[in-house]
This record gives sequence, structure tokens and C-alpha cells, in this order.
Amino acid sequence: MNRDAQANLTISSPLEAHKQFTLCYGVVGIDVGFENPTFACLEYDYEDCDNDPTGEIVAKTQQTLTFYELDLGLNHVVRKYAEALQDPGNMLIPVPGGQDGPSGVIVCCENYIVYKNLGDQPDIRVPIPRRRGIISLVKATGCKSVQ
Repeated sequence: MNRDAQANLTISSPLEAHKQFTLCYGVVGIDVGFENPTFACLEYDYEDCDNDPTGEIVAKTQQTLTFYELDLGLNHVVRKYAEALQDPGNMLIPVPGGQDGPSGVIVCCENYIVYKNLGDQPDIRVPIPRRRGIISLVKATGCKSVQ
């Protein structure tokens, strides 16, 4: 968004930010109030994997949680922070910020959910409770139990 000579809001051309050899598993916007927009991505960098015929690097490569910021003053995207994940994630859930919460993101991993925030705040890792003998499948429309 920009302003013209009469101070009317106008839509500017889209901003492109490319990163080669990267798979993106999920992207969510982070609640930062009135600061520059920030978003989190679950990424997997496969550049070294493509050049390794043995396949050893694939087993060692970790998924990363990366935070990006759109700098509105300079009109470009900045990579603020990246952290390798212990367990690969499959989904991101944004956490409300400002008056409603601490902001940040919840990373859904196999058997765990992990709360992460940009900065020095420690991660909170919680195991997902499981029933014995019953596996519950959760869908967006409801819950179904399978025996």
C-alpha cells in the first residue's frame, strides 16, 4: 500500500521474495501490532540433498522455523531469525499478541506441540495426550474415533 499526492491509499505492485532450493511446509502471519508485518515459515532446504548421490545428507538435513519481516520503509523482506527444529513440524498455528496474548507461533510436530517466539523467550514443548487402545482422528468438521 502506498499513498498518492492527495494522500489516498493505492495498491502497489506485489513484492516478490524468492529462495532457491527450499520447500515451504507452512506460512502464518505473526501478530506484532502496528510494527512491520512478520510471518513464520516451516522450511526445508534441499540444495545439498540434490547434489548428494549417497543420500546421507537427506537424513542429516533438518527442517527450520524461519521468521521474516516485511520492512515497510524499505519495501523489502528481511529474514530475521531461523532455527533448526528438533522434530519436523507439519503445521503452524499463530498465537494472538498485544493485549490478547504473548504472540508467537505453535509448531505442530509428531507427538508434540511446541510454542516458539522470536527473541530470548524459551520454547514450551508439550506432549500430545494419547488414549490407550483408541486412536482419535481429528478433522476440521469433527472428531471420529477408530478402534
